[in-house]
Amino acid sequence: MRYKCTVAYNGAPYEGWQTQKKGNSVQEEIENALFSLTHEEIHIVASGRTDTKVNAYGQVFHFDSDMDMPERKWQGGINTYLSDNIYIRKVEKVDSRFHARFCVRQKRYDYRINLGEKSVFNKDNTYQCPYHVNIQKMKQAAKYLVGTHDFSAFCSNSYKEIPNQVRTVSKIQFQKEGDILTISFYGKGFLRYMVRMMSAQLLEVGRGKIEPIQVKAILEAKSKTRNRKNAHPEGLTLMEVDYFKILALNEEGMLREYLEGDTLPKGWSLKRLEEAVKENRLPRIYNFVTRKTQTPLGSLRITKKGAILEVLNAKAEKIAKAIQAQCEITYTIKQIKERL
Repeated sequence: MRYKCTVAYNGAPYEGWQTQKKGNSVQEEIENALFSLTHEEIHIVASGRTDTKVNAYGQVFHFDSDMDMPERKWQGGINTYLSDNIYIRKVEKVDSRFHARFCVRQKRYDYRINLGEKSVFNKDNTYQCPYHVNIQKMKQAAKYLVGTHDFSAFCSNSYKEIPNQVRTVSKIQFQKEGDILTISFYGKGFLRYMVRMMSAQLLEVGRGKIEPIQVKAILEAKSKTRNRKNAHPEGLTLMEVDYFKILALNEEGMLREYLEGDTLPKGWSLKRLEEAVKENRLPRIYNFVTRKTQTPLGSLRITKKGAILEVLNAKAEKIAKAIQAQCEITYTIKQIKERL
C-alpha cells in the first residue's frame, strides 16, 4: 500500500531534507521513525529537497508498506518516534499512481522577513532584516521574474548537472502583517537556491542597492558568476505542494490532468479544465501524453454519453490500449487527424 504524508519541520537543526553521509537530515529521522514503528526498511520519496535550515509547513512524501493501518494511527505512530522539530500533519492512503515528486502541479515557497525589532520567537523561520526596504520597488522587480525564463543566473546548478535551466514562476505575491513581510513564490519546480537567490535580489532592490530594471538584466545575462547572493535559509519555508490527478500510466504513456504549459483543447481554459476535474463534473477532458517527455498523444473526453480517448496515430493507439486496463475510467479509442 502507498501512503501520502504531509509534514512540517523546523529546519534549523538539520542539514537539509536529504539523507547525508555526515550530519542529520529530516528524511533520515522520518525513515528511522518508520523503522521503529514497522520494523521495515522503508524509503520515503519527497516532493523535492530543502536545504540546510530551510523549513517546511507542507512538504509531502510518500512511502510503500505491507502494513495496513488506519491513516490516523499511521500519523500518531510516526509522530511518537519523531523529535519536536518534525510533525506529520496528515497521512492519506493513495493508489500506486501517486508519486510525491513526479505528480507535482505547483509548489509555494514563502520567504519571511522581519522588518521590525529582533524577535527570539521567530528567529528559526524568519530572516531578521537589518535595514529599511522599499516594498513597492521590490514588487516592481518581482514582475521581471514572473513567467517562463532561463533562471541560470538565479540558481547554483551546473549546466552539466541540469542542462536546461528554464523554469516557470507562475506568480509572486507580497503580504505585510505588522513587521513581517512575506514574499510567496509559486511554480511547478525550482532549481537549487533559486527562491533564495530571487529573494536576495529583491532585497537588494528594496534597500536601494540596485534598481528594479537591473533584476531583468541579471536574469537575461544568465551569468553563473555575477550577483551570486543567496538569502538566509531560515527565512524560507515550503508552504504547500499541489498535485495533479493521474488516471492511468505505464512506462510509455500517461493519462493526466492538463497542466500549465500544455496545449489546451479548443474552447477550454486551464482554469475550466481544472475545475471540471476537481468537481468531477461533465464534460471534462484529460491529457494523454508520453510519460518521459510529456509529448501529446491525444485527449480523453468524458461526457454524459461516455468516454472517448482520441489519439493522434497508431503508436498512440497502441500505448492507449496498453494502459486501458489500469484506467479508472472505461473508454473507447478513436484515431483523429486534426484536432485535440
